[in-house]
Amino acid sequence: MKEYTDKQINSMILHLRLNNVAEMYYIENQDDSSRNFFCYRTQSYLKKSQVIALAIETGWKDKNE
Repeated sequence: MKEYTDKQINSMILHLRLNNVAEMYYIENQDDSSRNFFCYRTQSYLKKSQVIALAIETGWKDKNE
């Protein structure tokens, strides 16, 4: 899987919010869990790879490419 920068991940999260797909935020986990995002819309935890996949599926494009 391609590596994305924090700036790109933030852009993906903004894309998901603006398109009413998800309302998620980054969460600092004390237990080093790989689930670092919480979606308030679905009340679920997501991994970074899931956030990336969802953003790409819904049409997110990197403006620098």
